[in-house]
Amino acid sequence: MTARYDPDHIGVGRMLRAPFMEKAMVSVAERIRARAEAAAPVSHDAKDPHRGRYKASFHVRSHTHGGATNDRAEAIVFNDSPEAYWVEFGHRGREPIHILRLAAFRRLR
Repeated sequence: MTARYDPDHIGVGRMLRAPFMEKAMVSVAERIRARAEAAAPVSHDAKDPHRGRYKASFHVRSHTHGGATNDRAEAIVFNDSPEAYWVEFGHRGREPIHILRLAAFRRLR
């Protein structure tokens, strides 16, 4: 007897967009956000008016129509501070820190 698998594509699609799947994605995203927040640099200059803004600007957003083909639950971790790009990717004279990438792949100390 040969094994046979007949996938229920509609059922799998419903599962990928289900509330429990979105909740699972948010749970992972919140752990990434917490790791990124813990490792985020803060200016040592007490007079800096934006001290701590980068660290306080990590957020999680989720929805049920994500992925490359908008067919699954998705959670996104992002930082909306003006300096986020420069902290993550660096600039002339400053090496990139890659906080979000490292937090996502658990490579932070």
